[in-house]
Amino acid sequence: MAKFKYQKSGALLLAGVLTFSVALPAYAKTTDQKSETIQEETAQESVVKSMTLEEIQKEVLKNNRIQTTLTLNYKKVLSGLDAINDGLDDLQNAQDSAANARKSAGSSSSTGKSALEGAVTGDTLSGNTLGYTDQALVGISSGLLSGSSKIASAMEDMTDSIVDTQRNTLEDQQQDLNNTKLDLNKTKEDWNNQALLVSQLLVEKTVHVKEGIELLEKKLELMERLYLIEEKKSTLGLGISTDLAQAKLAISQNKKDIADAKNGLILLKRQLNDLMGKPIDDPLEVEAPELTRVIEYAPEYSDELLKEATDKNYQLKTLRRDYQQAEKKSKDTTLYSGQIKMHETDMDIAKVAMETQKITIANNLKKKLDSIDKAASAYQLQKDTYEKAKTQWEQQQKSAKLGLISAVELQALELQFLQIELVKLQAAYDYDLAWEEYRLLMDGTSLDIYDTYKEQIG
Repeated sequence: MAKFKYQKSGALLLAGVLTFSVALPAYAKTTDQKSETIQEETAQESVVKSMTLEEIQKEVLKNNRIQTTLTLNYKKVLSGLDAINDGLDDLQNAQDSAANARKSAGSSSSTGKSALEGAVTGDTLSGNTLGYTDQALVGISSGLLSGSSKIASAMEDMTDSIVDTQRNTLEDQQQDLNNTKLDLNKTKEDWNNQALLVSQLLVEKTVHVKEGIELLEKKLELMERLYLIEEKKSTLGLGISTDLAQAKLAISQNKKDIADAKNGLILLKRQLNDLMGKPIDDPLEVEAPELTRVIEYAPEYSDELLKEATDKNYQLKTLRRDYQQAEKKSKDTTLYSGQIKMHETDMDIAKVAMETQKITIANNLKKKLDSIDKAASAYQLQKDTYEKAKTQWEQQQKSAKLGLISAVELQALELQFLQIELVKLQAAYDYDLAWEEYRLLMDGTSLDIYDTYKEQIG
């Protein structure tokens, strides 16, 4: 039998908690009645309702902390976009104010000049020629009016220059935040899809480990019975001491396997509780998901299938976005040549990354298709093996009733049958997961979180 390899952890907490009242009323029940009541309450509290895969997935999507963090980050990005919009409005107001100031100064200059020119013309026609000092004052006043208009115009030009620089900076930040907003939306969508698959992985593994523990415990019971037989044979001088020692060693190893598997089961339940946003040591019982009945093989790899996967790949979309942004900046004639060359290099980097990503998508698609076919073949083999073993087991039970097989032999045969059933169960789960991984890949969902979980629990 294959061993269950898991890291050891703390002991599982008791599900039931007894509560005792401080003071008893005068009409308190008898000791026996109280004891019976406490036992009933304890039994009720100890019963934990089993959760289906669908119920667990619903709780994961509703209460998971990762989803909450992503939502808060999304709100933060929206706040940043609002701040940038306010900044752009302020820049526009500053630009408008400078333009109005220049317009007002220009209008005042024109009005002042006309008034001075009229005064000079009027005095000349009436025979009252202005003196040198008065003419100088008129010239100075005219110059001041013209200078004021020029200063206002210069201030507008300076304001426009500053505003344009700051606007470019803010618009770049705005573009980055808009990209982050899109990325967060996609990350939230990916997490929801991955959360469903991670939950399925953990639930199926939990069910399989639990079934494995039950099988190991039945195996231990048989081994202990065989050990007693070997011990009696040894006492009668019919056995070999090495056989007895080996049997004892096998029992010790089996007990260790059971302990390791139970620790593994605790870890799996803790991960499920953590995903659901619950205390990790909350009692949890999981119902086994329904097994797939119809086995289907993967579609053939083709250019059309690859195009479908490529078109929905978000990482490839972000690389294209990087390329387009770098291309746009490389055509900005206001930049220095060094800056333009830098953006042209960014274009080359993005182009190489896009080609690499296309190759990665193709390789991943081929792997997923191969995984489906391998899982389908393995599942079909185990189904056939199970059906054959089931028929044999039924015949062996009949033979036992006729006294042709001893109780110990029957128990050993039952273990063999249960082992075959457990292998079929794992093959069914592997098949289901292979198809789900393929579907998420074709939907453009990243599988990084799921792959991490899958690698950890092996």
